[in-house]
Amino acid sequence: MAKFPLILPSDPLFYELPPPPGPGSGRSFESMLQETVEDGDGEVRTDGDEEGDPGPADRPVLPGACDSHIHVFADEAKFAYRDGSDYRPDPAPAESYARLRRRLGLDRVVVVQSSAYGFDHACLLDALQRLDGGPDGQTGRARGIAAVGPAVSEGELRDLAAAGCVATRFQMRDPWRLIDWTETDRLAGRVHDTVGWDVELQMDGKFLHEVEQRLLSWPGRVILDHVGCFLGRVGDREPGLRALLRLIDADKVWVKLSGPEESSNERQSRAPGAEPPRYRDVERIARQLIRFAPERLVWGSNWPHPAAGANAPDDRWLFDLLGEWTEDEGLRRRILVDNAAALFGFKSLAVPVTGAGPGSG
Repeated sequence: MAKFPLILPSDPLFYELPPPPGPGSGRSFESMLQETVEDGDGEVRTDGDEEGDPGPADRPVLPGACDSHIHVFADEAKFAYRDGSDYRPDPAPAESYARLRRRLGLDRVVVVQSSAYGFDHACLLDALQRLDGGPDGQTGRARGIAAVGPAVSEGELRDLAAAGCVATRFQMRDPWRLIDWTETDRLAGRVHDTVGWDVELQMDGKFLHEVEQRLLSWPGRVILDHVGCFLGRVGDREPGLRALLRLIDADKVWVKLSGPEESSNERQSRAPGAEPPRYRDVERIARQLIRFAPERLVWGSNWPHPAAGANAPDDRWLFDLLGEWTEDEGLRRRILVDNAAALFGFKSLAVPVTGAGPGSG
């Protein structure tokens, strides 16, 4: 597939688009989209409170808009964490995310199995059931990313697929790794041959060039977490970044524009009144990917940000950042709706959305 010519951030042409608005820009991405969500008498519907919180969205900001990366951590008494692991995140139940999804005006969600549960998918399956429906009573709004091991049975794979799982996750970052690289080739082939799954991969993107040929050998698509998850400072000619672009150009890799807090060197200030972080280092990579291959990108909040601790970002702010990185309604629609539907197997919208506004359906 032909791509647009690659322009590196070191090239002055990279910055021909208007720069991201400063802290005084006024309108958030959410507010720009919300202004098109009208009720039957033509007035914009809001449920705001006295503090200026818009409250629950009355309908999806974009019909079909998908949050492509969240985790759910339920009551440990009901869904036990993996034995022998010190990774035990604070509770973040599906009901809490359902409120956030409504607040942001999102429609669909992809729940990703956390390594905190190992290969036990009970919590994931429960979350999929709880998040699959919407205010209109229609189902089919949730998909899952499992994390299966080499010993997984064909029956379990088929059960997980029937429940809405569309891929298995290879978490290759320590201390969360569950499988070894030597097990990935056979497992990637097995899940694809049995249930047609892709692979979601999380690793330090700086080493992508070392596994590039391995990823190309896997039969399905490869979905990379967190803007490629480049840990540490990344130059324009970074071998891992160049490998990422080659893998995208080969139609092998998709990328989640998620979790900038996971890899950014920019840290959130705790000072009163401090501006939220803009993750400029991650933004450089994200903008490069958006210009290079917008058809291979999806967006995710990374809620509840288990690795961020006390520095967890505000999810509305992360949603606003997508608006700044794209700066174009068509790109936002493609990333939030069209790409997510194609990648995760959501049904096409019953009524095609037409007209001027992204929320006009």
